[in-house]
Amino acid sequence: MSKYFNLSSEEWLFKEIGFKPAKQGHYESLFTLGNGYLGVRGSLEENPHHSYRGVFIAGVFDKSEGYVNELVKTPGWIDFVVTAGDTRFAVDHCKVLSNERILDIRKGVLHRCTRLKDNKGRILRFESRRVVFSHQVRGAILDINITPENFTADVTIYSGLNGDVTNTGYFPNERVKHLNLVTMKRENDLIYLEMKTRDKGISLAIAATTVFKNPPQNVIDVNRMYGEKFAQVISFKAEKGKTYNFNKWISIFTSREGYERQLHATSTDLLRDMVHEGLDTQLKKHIEERDRQWQLADIEISGDKRAQKGIRFNLYHLMIAKPHHDPTVSIGAKLLTGEGYKGHVFWDTEIFLLPFYTYVFPEDAKRLLMYRYYTLKGALKNAKDYGYKGAKIAWESADTGEETTPAYGLRADGSSVKIFTGDEEHHIVSDVVHGIYKYMRASADDDFLFNYAAEIVFQTARFWLSRVEKRRDRYEIRKVIGPDEFHEHVDNNAFTNFLVMWHLEYAHTLYAKMKKEAPDILQTLAKKIKLKPDEMEKMKIISKTIYFPYDQKTELIEQFEGYFTLKDASIKKLNKQGLPEFPKGIDCDALECTRFIKQADVVLLLYLFLDRFPPSVKKKNYDYYEARTMHKSSLSPCIYALMGLETGDHKRAYDYFMKTSYIDILDVNRNTCDGIHAAANGGAWMTVVHGFAGMRVRRGEICFDPWLPQKWKQLNYSFFWKGSQIAVSIARSQIVFSVLSAKSKNINVVVQGKTIRLAKDKQTKVRLKKVN
Repeated sequence: MSKYFNLSSEEWLFKEIGFKPAKQGHYESLFTLGNGYLGVRGSLEENPHHSYRGVFIAGVFDKSEGYVNELVKTPGWIDFVVTAGDTRFAVDHCKVLSNERILDIRKGVLHRCTRLKDNKGRILRFESRRVVFSHQVRGAILDINITPENFTADVTIYSGLNGDVTNTGYFPNERVKHLNLVTMKRENDLIYLEMKTRDKGISLAIAATTVFKNPPQNVIDVNRMYGEKFAQVISFKAEKGKTYNFNKWISIFTSREGYERQLHATSTDLLRDMVHEGLDTQLKKHIEERDRQWQLADIEISGDKRAQKGIRFNLYHLMIAKPHHDPTVSIGAKLLTGEGYKGHVFWDTEIFLLPFYTYVFPEDAKRLLMYRYYTLKGALKNAKDYGYKGAKIAWESADTGEETTPAYGLRADGSSVKIFTGDEEHHIVSDVVHGIYKYMRASADDDFLFNYAAEIVFQTARFWLSRVEKRRDRYEIRKVIGPDEFHEHVDNNAFTNFLVMWHLEYAHTLYAKMKKEAPDILQTLAKKIKLKPDEMEKMKIISKTIYFPYDQKTELIEQFEGYFTLKDASIKKLNKQGLPEFPKGIDCDALECTRFIKQADVVLLLYLFLDRFPPSVKKKNYDYYEARTMHKSSLSPCIYALMGLETGDHKRAYDYFMKTSYIDILDVNRNTCDGIHAAANGGAWMTVVHGFAGMRVRRGEICFDPWLPQKWKQLNYSFFWKGSQIAVSIARSQIVFSVLSAKSKNINVVVQGKTIRLAKDKQTKVRLKKVN
């Protein structure tokens, strides 16, 4: 076995011990491998019954008979089956004597060792190591050992490409076929499969070869076709106690990247190049790239092993999701780890994921925002379809930016229910602009702002000009859904109204900035989108007169107009996962009549605009809504962790952080089989860096005011600030800064209200007043 497959230390490992068929989907999501281009669920090589296996390629969407445009499940390539006579050595055909799988998140390698016993008493040990390369996004490998422990027999290996794949349909047990076979090609040293999506016409090409290391004599190696499955079939006599090793190499290309006419040549050339360079060379390059990324992304927590493991799990999934190869794709709510939400992009990306990328991989953050620019045409169409002006960002977006939210969903009993989020959850329009604003604060990337983002800002602001209504001498926004989706068709949702107020204000400010600093670009843009000065004045007026439901006496923000008139009750009991349970007597089919809320709404508003609300308002509203929030969304606990730290509720903040970090590891919501919760991944990072480290941008400066949990002895991480990379180490009595790379001579930080100038070539130590 290659030395590069040696396991990392225990804190980097996630394990499955034993085999539980009902947990297959859970582990397949947890053990996903990826590189931003390719996501491969951690399913077993023999493709057992009830597997939720899936291979996904960023940006490959199709509709066919599907209800909406969705991320396509592409041909599988991990298929590797061992047979002896009529025995198929697989977990669903044999007795599983032992099974251990280990995901090494530091190296990005999935290890497996399974011992199987057939009905004749024959025992086979099956070992595999799987890698989706980080240095070469279109390449992957399976390294496999098989050992017949107590028998000698003629065995046959089926190492295949599986084009017989479908997506989950709308109705129970319905399947949707998105791919048609184009060609299969047998070549002396490889097999080649090419398929094409039925609606979009995107071609997918996969080349594979299985190299038998040190084969015995009389090996028969042929390529066989089984409908839309294509396998390299290797037959030989396996001797008792002897281990046989195979390397299965994969290369994948699509026509989306401009390889329409060269798919066969590019995929087979890459495959042959990788095989020629060899396993150790490819693994070395892969691990070097992984190390480079971990040096940027890692967070070290000393003194709390559980917190350390949890945060690294979330960092791992954020790292393997970043689409560094393509600015025309974004990150879906389930990353590339499953079919949940059909691969669609939500507000999760800008509000919960973008902060991580902004401070750790700023170029990738810009690419995520460029996705909104490249799909602006779809957003313009959305607004027009709804009878509005400007650009309406889709609540669920795929490859075009057009609204892809399903109109109906299914209840547990099979009946349908109308989905209103695409029609009413319009706050995403300003969530995206807030993401632009957050990126700009940290990057100062005026080229991006003026040449790309400004068009998004102005066109989406234009949408609000046509969306707001003037009633009772004020501007209102009626019939919306806020972040709390228990309540639909509400008027004047505080989160939405305040965000729109800020959005219009920001658009007006940006216009003035461009008029002063980039008049030629502004003139060209204004001509392109027919932007007029009187529109900007209207934005300014509306931003000052939008209704905001706030009671000055109680200092409570009413979540939406009429919320305080609803039936009131508070949470009294938590379940085994530490999440709220509804009190007895509450009709869960009529939650819209109660003050219970699904997730952070007003509290999220307070977090996004910390400096616009006094401490007393933040504290009173946190306490009020925390007692009524059911956390039925993975987006919610991290916000209460952050605001718990802001308002002094430290114990609860730590608990919320741990819930966020382990939401998928423990399958808290019982739906991890559908894919990893991306927002929780980003929320875990936000809680550590913006919460416990207290790193926030205030008045244009990067500020620190940390609070460490009792167990934490030290917290280390690095971040980018306006092009410079800075490492920070926080202990109880001091914080230490090291400038790793400097874009400017003067780099200032603010620590507990005091401005500190950082020197490039030496550490800067600052004593802290108090960390606990």
